[in-house]
Amino acid sequence: MKASKNYLRFCGIDIAKRRHVACIVERDGRYILRPKSFNNDAEGFQKILNSLKQTGRSTSVLVGMEATGHYWYALHDFLVAQGYTVVVLNPIQTSQQAKQGIRKCKTDKSDAFHVATLLRTHQYKPAIVPGELAMTCRQLTRLRYRMVRQGALIKQLVNSRLYPLWPEYETFFADHLCSTSRTLLKAATSPQELLALDTKDLSELIQKASRGKLGPVLAQRIRQTATHSVGVQRGRYGRSACIRILIEYLDAVGPIRKKLEAQIEDLAHQLPPYLETLPGATPLTLVSLYGEVDPIEAFTGPSQLVAFAGLDPKVFQTGQYDAPRRHVSKRGSPYLRRTLWQMAHRAVCTEGELRDYWRKKRRQNKHHLVAVTAAASKLTRIVWRIMTDRRRYIPRQNNTHS
Repeated sequence: MKASKNYLRFCGIDIAKRRHVACIVERDGRYILRPKSFNNDAEGFQKILNSLKQTGRSTSVLVGMEATGHYWYALHDFLVAQGYTVVVLNPIQTSQQAKQGIRKCKTDKSDAFHVATLLRTHQYKPAIVPGELAMTCRQLTRLRYRMVRQGALIKQLVNSRLYPLWPEYETFFADHLCSTSRTLLKAATSPQELLALDTKDLSELIQKASRGKLGPVLAQRIRQTATHSVGVQRGRYGRSACIRILIEYLDAVGPIRKKLEAQIEDLAHQLPPYLETLPGATPLTLVSLYGEVDPIEAFTGPSQLVAFAGLDPKVFQTGQYDAPRRHVSKRGSPYLRRTLWQMAHRAVCTEGELRDYWRKKRRQNKHHLVAVTAAASKLTRIVWRIMTDRRRYIPRQNNTHS
């Protein structure tokens, strides 16, 4: 993208769900088109296109818009197809621009003008606009991320109903929502329901669900514990119904999540082969990584990618006070940060450059999680270099051993 000084006019667009607002200004800040709203449909798109055409050639106009949710994608692609250069801005940038005014004013019209001003003064940093493959990777991996979080929430709901009803139950299994435990809870969600089952039937149920690993011994232990359980009686039927419904939900979502993960693994075969050489890489994390950082050219240096992931340190210092602990800012993509952390956590478990770096941090009395986060920051810089050079990762020779 050429510099803003090479454009004659600047169009700022405030994005919303139903109606967008656009304005066009000269290089000196004078209005060519005062803030005007148009619908988020084909007719509205044509209106803004006609207004842009009246200002001159497409190569002389720079268009900017806020990255508001997913509402900007359609208009962005439409204007790009018409030959316009479109810059997507993080809403934080326009918010900071608005704070520079003396009067507090927050409207769609003023936001459109602030976007145009950022373009005109070249005080902006474009947001990432992923390509076709990267967008597909991003959509699928973010959906999986949401499903994983939703599954964790459902498990918490099961625990909140099960513990008051049967507090001793969690001692029976290492994971009290494993396959065997779910089968048992479908048959009996409370001590009273379990005592109503025949001992032989209970033993056979556990043995079949665990594929012969468990059986009469566990069944006898569960019955003895259920006899002396201190679980509450009030609302027992409601809690039992909730537990069964939630377990059915988990069972239903499981195959869907596996199908989604299979599609993500298929996408991994379409990625550049050199990405497979990254430390701690798996098909799932590689697809997520590619979807969040492509195009890598949007980052002029590794520090920008570290900041985009929110892994840069948050510094607080005033006067003679210097905060003894430095936390990461977490002001970036949570999806990318989680992916890099997972890769780093996996990488430090095997011999290599990142494990040596993790050992170095541990020798400095850093907590394990702090050391892994530091390794994730180092991994981010490796990712930037490998993706920028489009080459395989060649690990350094291990020089440090603990």
